[in-house]
Amino acid sequence: MVKDDTKKVNSKEEEPMKIYDKYMYKSQEKIKNIILIIAVFIIGFISGYFCQYSTINKLNSEIKEMQSDNSVDSNEDQ
Repeated sequence: MVKDDTKKVNSKEEEPMKIYDKYMYKSQEKIKNIILIIAVFIIGFISGYFCQYSTINKLNSEIKEMQSDNSVDSNEDQ
């Protein structure tokens, strides 16, 4: 008889905890998703910036090379 009474009391106490746990789990999942989205955005932004930076440096080196080739060609013509 005592065990039945304790089971009833414990079952009533567990229900609010389950609701609380569900709420905490949902809020944790939302936070994880937000952090994941922010991390993906930051990684994409940084990689895009470095790709653009390397492309600009490559184009600048090609321009300098073409200018030096043109200056050598113009010196030969004179």
